[in-house]
Amino acid sequence: MNNFIGNSLAVNILKRAIKQDRLPHAMIFAGPSGVGKCTLALMTAQAINCLTPRNGDACGQCNACRRIMAYVESRHKDCVNGRNAACGACAVCRSRIRRHPDMRLIEPDEKTIISIEQIRNIIAEMAFQPLEARYRVVILDPADQMKEAAMNSLLKTLEEPPSRTVIILIAVNPYLLRETIRSRARILPFGEIPAEQIAQYLMQNKGKSESDALLAAALSGGSLGEAIEFNTTEYRDVRESALEFVELLLNRGSFTRASALIATVTKDKDKDVFQTWLESISALLRDIYYSGAADERVGQRDIIEKLRDARKKTRHSHLVRTIRAIQKLQMDLGHNVNRLIAVEALFADISR
Repeated sequence: MNNFIGNSLAVNILKRAIKQDRLPHAMIFAGPSGVGKCTLALMTAQAINCLTPRNGDACGQCNACRRIMAYVESRHKDCVNGRNAACGACAVCRSRIRRHPDMRLIEPDEKTIISIEQIRNIIAEMAFQPLEARYRVVILDPADQMKEAAMNSLLKTLEEPPSRTVIILIAVNPYLLRETIRSRARILPFGEIPAEQIAQYLMQNKGKSESDALLAAALSGGSLGEAIEFNTTEYRDVRESALEFVELLLNRGSFTRASALIATVTKDKDKDVFQTWLESISALLRDIYYSGAADERVGQRDIIEKLRDARKKTRHSHLVRTIRAIQKLQMDLGHNVNRLIAVEALFADISR
């Protein structure tokens, strides 16, 4: 837990509870995606079951620690060799075989919802004492996507918690859980991870250059998971088009050229390209707003001179109006409107 990135308050609360042997029987780890809620839940399982703890933390090397973290090695990964069944020989299958018998990470079998059958199965298992560990740990991720029937089934267990069992519910929005569940579990809030911590992690652990790490961290929204998956090369290619569009917007440039840029990204078969393009426009406008006045808040520092130049050429009121128009467009596009027409209409309105 000492090596966990960000959310030091949540980490310290857990460490103190473990040290005092007062860890709640049920907890809700609530916060944005990608900030390590499930990872910290697994680290908590290590800390309370480690065979050779060091300085109040799990050693990470004993048999219990390695088998608990085997869940991380195989999480969301399919068998390398098998199509419809596990081969039992590949790295993913071997890591699943190594999993600790008293550690359970319950994730959706199908789609995005944990089923009532999964809940009933784990409840039946919790009726028995742990096989090896001091505490059985059950993690439900995402718990806030359970259906009502599954929540009702889980509620009975929370009302009469089994001994030597810790239940951790992972949720982006804890208020989607029933109030009776929230009242029987300790809510531990998580927040976004500071960009500087994300950048440092990417450089030290993922071999990213400083420029790429800072860019990924700035655009990750405080999510380490998003930053790790962020493709800086791909983003920079899309950003060139986005920056040209932003300059046309702010300078009331050629509608014909703007329309050509819009058509290129909206006709791309990969819908993610358009989404990245639009998010890049929003990020560029935000950085232009801060450049020259609060440079420390500028995320895309690799092009800061271009951003400052754009800021000098733009009236404050026009920049604010453009930012608000893009924000409204992003909300409108959630209602399945025509992307090409919507963006062209925005450009025509802003350029008047």
